[in-house]
Amino acid sequence: MTLQPLRILHLNASSSGGAFVAAQRLSDALNGLEGVSSDHWVFDGGEGEFHLWANTWLKKKWAFGLHALEKLDFLRFEANKSIRFAFSHGKTGVNIANWKAVQDADIIHLHWVNKGFVSLNGLEDLLGLGKKIVWTCHDMWPFTGGCYHPRGCDNFTRECGNCQYLKQPGQSDLSNQVFKAKKRIFSNAGGRLQFVTPSTWLKNQADKSGIVKELIDIGGAVAMPEIKVIPNPIDTDYFKPRVLNSVKGPIRAANLEKSAEILENVEKDEAGDGLSISISANPFVLMFAAANLGNPAKGFAEFRSVCNGLVDLGFANVEALVVGENRLPNGDLGLKCAVKELGFISDAKQMRDAYWQADVYVTTSHEENLPTTIMESLSCGVPVAAFAVGGIPEMISPSGDHQTGWLSEKLDVESLIQGIAAYIEMEPSKRIKMQEASRSAAVANYGSVSIAKRYLEVYRS
Repeated sequence: MTLQPLRILHLNASSSGGAFVAAQRLSDALNGLEGVSSDHWVFDGGEGEFHLWANTWLKKKWAFGLHALEKLDFLRFEANKSIRFAFSHGKTGVNIANWKAVQDADIIHLHWVNKGFVSLNGLEDLLGLGKKIVWTCHDMWPFTGGCYHPRGCDNFTRECGNCQYLKQPGQSDLSNQVFKAKKRIFSNAGGRLQFVTPSTWLKNQADKSGIVKELIDIGGAVAMPEIKVIPNPIDTDYFKPRVLNSVKGPIRAANLEKSAEILENVEKDEAGDGLSISISANPFVLMFAAANLGNPAKGFAEFRSVCNGLVDLGFANVEALVVGENRLPNGDLGLKCAVKELGFISDAKQMRDAYWQADVYVTTSHEENLPTTIMESLSCGVPVAAFAVGGIPEMISPSGDHQTGWLSEKLDVESLIQGIAAYIEMEPSKRIKMQEASRSAAVANYGSVSIAKRYLEVYRS
């Protein structure tokens, strides 16, 4: 007798962004495990190796209309247009509880479900099916009164209200109403709702929420299970260093060529102090990636300062490799160094090719959970320089024998400049050691198969 496989359904609002990428990789990895059948359904976006709901002209218009309708309704509440897409009150959505794929699944796995996909009412209907729901929190929206990131506010630790995102904040404002609606919906889930966070930092934030801490503490059959921490997966067999040969280990050929040149220059240096990489003919490439370069929270301005600061220190061969849609004023990057603009990239091969060109990946984002780009960069053997925000300190070892990059306090550009400058002038063997440590850390922590097995334990618990 053949046993029925465990049927898992992943749900996402869009076919772009980190939540989509993580869900697709997880679904693919789960399908490689025995006794598992995993499907990924996406509300709107481009086509790919997943099920797309908005697969006709009419459905695409419908999806756009639902999102637009929610934002139009929010106009009467928003403090200003700058926060329009930083808050969702879960007003609109499609009735996914009636989808055959949902009805047939054993486990419903939610990822990022805003943008007019799953409303609060739809979430309540979904939880009412009696199925186990696993929800990976890719931001803080599941346990706040509507914001994705509170930006210093701690009202979510109580019951929201007096929200900085709203035109007329008050004790019983929209955020308070959304917060109370979520708490009621989750309390009726009967312990079947399992939150997962990709980082310990995000778990700590969730544990502070007035929704979560009360539902976990109540005990009994209606209690919410303790939040699990499972990183997002990447394919470390695909995101790997470009190697010169198998004997040398996972080191990019570009770095080995650069290292050989430096060693030759050092041998020729009669003073014995060696020559700075900054006068080498080969460019030293700093990579930056963000969906929208014009979003101040993504930190392109700080990346610009890093690049220009290195040039000011005399590193004339620094080159910037910039990934993302250029929505900066007048499109001016303001960089003193040479630059390659790749535009927005959604293709994995193009991203891997970009990492292969880079010597250091720089992320100066002001708010993050557990960036996929850091995982991919490390897996390609490229060290990372970043602000110590969100879950990023869990990803980077800034010192010691297993150093994989550099961390600084938020907006402390100077520390990043000094760290990268030291790396540029570091002797080749030490740089190679950092590259190997970066690769090893990614394989140990983010490999898709091991992450899939950890999720399988959650599904079956």
